[in-house]
Amino acid sequence: MKTSAAAPARPLTASRSRLRRLAVVGLVAPVVALAACSGESAVTADPTAPGGTSPATTSAPASSSASSATTSAGTDAVPVDKPVSTAITATIKDPDLGHTITASRIVRHFSWPSEQPVGARSFEIVGVWVTFSAGSRYSASIDPSMLSLVAADPSQKVVPTTEFAKRWGATPLKAAKRAQRTGGWVFFKVNRGTTNALSLAFNRPAYQVSTTDKNIGAKTFTVVLTK
Repeated sequence: MKTSAAAPARPLTASRSRLRRLAVVGLVAPVVALAACSGESAVTADPTAPGGTSPATTSAPASSSASSATTSAGTDAVPVDKPVSTAITATIKDPDLGHTITASRIVRHFSWPSEQPVGARSFEIVGVWVTFSAGSRYSASIDPSMLSLVAADPSQKVVPTTEFAKRWGATPLKAAKRAQRTGGWVFFKVNRGTTNALSLAFNRPAYQVSTTDKNIGAKTFTVVLTK
């Protein structure tokens, strides 16, 4: 199925955007408009709620030993990180929209840009290779901004950062539209000293079927990456 050009959507009282039937799709910021397939009523996402092409392949940096040494003693020392790559299999499935999100590799301790010593002292860069496989039932895209990295100690829920998208020759993860498959790296900045217990969260917005008033509530799906 395919969607048509964008068309304005009527404002909703509950800050929920509307999906229309196939071939009538609206996309007006901050409204994300989606359409239903096979004659079903359309659904729309509420971006305020909690919440193709084949992927290019990029080898993740690998190392048998982690962690950071320091260039000099003292509290002002800048950590020197050594990337540690781990193959994983972690999958999230959204049964309502038909999305599948798979993380297949995680890299801890990516090296910081030399011109950012302040950030290097405070944060660690974590990269996760993620594959998006968007469902075909609705024109509901999956966007990297819907992901977050959840750390247990210290407790954090971190949104992705795009500032490292062009470093290390990495392929950044892109949004996947209906029935599309994309893959790439998502980067997060966690507090330095964060332990190994990390999970990936998919924060699905709320959806509403425009012709039947059926609601698909906002929901967060999580999967363990490392323990």
